[in-house]
Amino acid sequence: MTHIQPERTIITTPEQLADYVTLTEAEKEGIRQCRPIMPMKITRHYAALLERDNPDDPLRKLVIPSLEELMRYSDDAEVDTHKDEAKYQPVEGIIHRYLGKVLLMYTTACFAHCRFCFRSEKVATTLDGRRLDQAIGYIRNDQSIRDVIFTGGDPLHGKPERLERALSEVRSIPHVEIIRITTRAPIFAPELFTGEMIAMLSRFKPLILITSFIHPRELNDETCSVLDRLSDAGIVLLQQGPILRGLNDDAETLRTLYEKLVQHRTIPYYATWGIVSPGNRHFTLDGESARRLIRQLENTTSGFCIPHLSTLDQNNNKTRTIG
Repeated sequence: MTHIQPERTIITTPEQLADYVTLTEAEKEGIRQCRPIMPMKITRHYAALLERDNPDDPLRKLVIPSLEELMRYSDDAEVDTHKDEAKYQPVEGIIHRYLGKVLLMYTTACFAHCRFCFRSEKVATTLDGRRLDQAIGYIRNDQSIRDVIFTGGDPLHGKPERLERALSEVRSIPHVEIIRITTRAPIFAPELFTGEMIAMLSRFKPLILITSFIHPRELNDETCSVLDRLSDAGIVLLQQGPILRGLNDDAETLRTLYEKLVQHRTIPYYATWGIVSPGNRHFTLDGESARRLIRQLENTTSGFCIPHLSTLDQNNNKTRTIG
């Protein structure tokens, strides 16, 4: 399979980004000071979506580092949503928190670095052959697992032949009924979705591809074409993305986003709030504000354009769903 390498078009320096936006001094300083924690990484496709002269552009805030990411609080470790993740990791690459389903942490590498990411201080790694075999072996040996979620990072990052092999191994397990892939590849690297790539993915149906759009401007023509072609190939498309303060915490923005996704056969599934980690609190929305936004959508749009609202309960490590 032809391997398109979006890494060749990655922006990592202010000089490269200056072709697309007029950076403020604060943005330049954010890029410099955040480099040791989570360096800037933007695809040129996404950079072309940014507003050149508007530093308040939500898309700029999504991918350009901010000095606010350096803020630390005394209770960071306590409120970190994923602080207990190791308790649910029976083998490397598997997170088994809930009955019947597992996360397969296929890779922690991404096409771009979203500034709200709760894995911002993690070193990107990819399961090699032996470790991947061990993770898939865990799934094979636990017959209670019916739902496998390829996540990361971004599972579509890297060689498609490697992903094809992993999907084939998991699909061959009799008790696995559903495979999901969580990805922002249609948003950051739509060029990956060649006919060959989509045909490969479609061979593993029932396959659910879960996108994470944040703002309606991410749905440009090229990305919408990817969604249409994936749906035409019989791949189920769901949207699962956060509501973030200052980026999309507006009922009209959310309604526009969800209605446009539905036009391209991508059903809003979950909207999350309160996913906290060190460095992302300036994006964190409280539960009451999130509930108010979802209520504002009721009776103003189609019911299937309104996602469930969900967060991870810090007290009992359960996902709580509202709506």
